Amino acid sequence: MKSLKTLIIAYWAKTLDATAIFLRFASRKFRALMIPIQRIFGFYVIPDPIKSRSIDLSAFLTETDQKIAELPKPYRELFDLSAAISSEMFINAGDNINQVQKAYDAWKDGFPSSIAIVGEKGSGKSTLIHMLKELVFTDIPITNIDFAQSTWKIEQILSSLGTAFEVSDVNRPETLINAINARDERFVVCLEGLQNLYLRNINGFEALEALWLIISETKEKVLWLTSCSRYAWEFLNKVEGIDAHFSHVCATDTLNDEQITNVIMKRHDKSVFKLRFEPDESTRKSRNYKKRLNNPKEIQAYLKEVYFEELTELTGGNASVAAISWLRSIKKIEGRTLVIAPFQPVNIDSLEILNSETLFVLAAIILHDTLKVAELCRVMNLNLSTSKVLLSRLKSRGFLLENQGAYYLNQLVYRQVLRLLKKRNIIH
Repeated sequence: MKSLKTLIIAYWAKTLDATAIFLRFASRKFRALMIPIQRIFGFYVIPDPIKSRSIDLSAFLTETDQKIAELPKPYRELFDLSAAISSEMFINAGDNINQVQKAYDAWKDGFPSSIAIVGEKGSGKSTLIHMLKELVFTDIPITNIDFAQSTWKIEQILSSLGTAFEVSDVNRPETLINAINARDERFVVCLEGLQNLYLRNINGFEALEALWLIISETKEKVLWLTSCSRYAWEFLNKVEGIDAHFSHVCATDTLNDEQITNVIMKRHDKSVFKLRFEPDESTRKSRNYKKRLNNPKEIQAYLKEVYFEELTELTGGNASVAAISWLRSIKKIEGRTLVIAPFQPVNIDSLEILNSETLFVLAAIILHDTLKVAELCRVMNLNLSTSKVLLSRLKSRGFLLENQGAYYLNQLVYRQVLRLLKKRNIIH
């Protein structure tokens, strides 16, 4: 009796679905006609279909670490995107590897190439560089340089580069330039953390200006491969014209829904678990769901498609944010089956109460990746105590994390903070 009822509901849903195609077309045309009229009289309000099922930010922060910690360790480790991965697990956004291969081939033929890897924090810049070392730069020496914290003074960058190139007593860029060009062999320099080589201050571009000079004078001897966070790159492009220093620019934060699905599923498929997606209430009431009721496989395929479409949209194609959201979506484990709850976006209404000064602190952190108390003073023209209070307050509320005195944005709130800052036109 139950199967007959399910069959009737499914066929009835399909009939309604066919009928609805015409009605949907007609209503869309009618709304297109009415919306301009409603806007004129101030009646039109942009709908927010996901707000009703969003979760408060404070609850999100409280629950996420706990939910992830409860998962089996081997499964959590599969989604550690900071760990080195094999080529079969790598998702190549925008055909980046081929772009770099072409740049490398041109450089070997005498064209002075230089490459920038650009993307949001956690979008896979370091992973791409790791893959390039394995797949492209297999026949040439590589020098690795990683600027993990702010290095904006000229003496700081000269000291770091001098150590990396084994050149002593470096007090001028020309010293490094001469030493590099005097080498017998050509080589690749992988310089990560370009966003840490400046301070948004009138005197905060010394290190970058020295680097531009070194890059421009050593392009024939060195293939420069650098990485930079997305919003620092866009800021520096406006004030410094940074893209003029690079012949090739590759983006890592442009993953589409199929690629985000692959990021998750390639890792999941290495586990012993099966998946079962659950619908939310609105999905249960939809005709697309009801017409599949007599076919459980079709229902699961449909729910999976809906889940990953929403995941891609609300994580902005950022692989790390997507991985965190995926782990958080695991509602429970039943034997060897992971039950995946409907995607639950975070409500940023609680962020709206932050004052302008606090929002500009968050924007400064995003533009620089990391900032210390004294550096924030310079960027925002604050006194030391005010800077310390602002950073400590944001850390206590879970927005920022701290490492050796340097503050950086918590990856769990990265996307939510960006959405608010863009909404307020603080970051573009």
